[in-house]
Amino acid sequence: MTTISPPDEIDNLYNVVLWMRSTVQAYQKGTINRKLTSGMAKKVLRKIKSYLPTQQEKEHKEAIEDLCISLSTIDRAEGSFEKFYLDSLIEDLERVAKLLEEE
Repeated sequence: MTTISPPDEIDNLYNVVLWMRSTVQAYQKGTINRKLTSGMAKKVLRKIKSYLPTQQEKEHKEAIEDLCISLSTIDRAEGSFEKFYLDSLIEDLERVAKLLEEE
């Protein structure tokens, strides 16, 4: 059993970004598989879509939704493309986390 699980509730987008980053890292380490990663991301995506962002979060919500969609389609990244896909996803998540952290 894994310690990675989707948040029960979303109270801010910064924590969602941190969750996505730790999920990608757990996937890279082999702690969780593609199917679990994709399934959890789909659950979180539904929660993000219904989340009402704060004024500061509004401009980042769409980007975070897009990143969550990317995470939910992780099963499409295979072979040599997978490393690039995951590295790009981590890079984008860190960029958004930094922006949210500054606000």
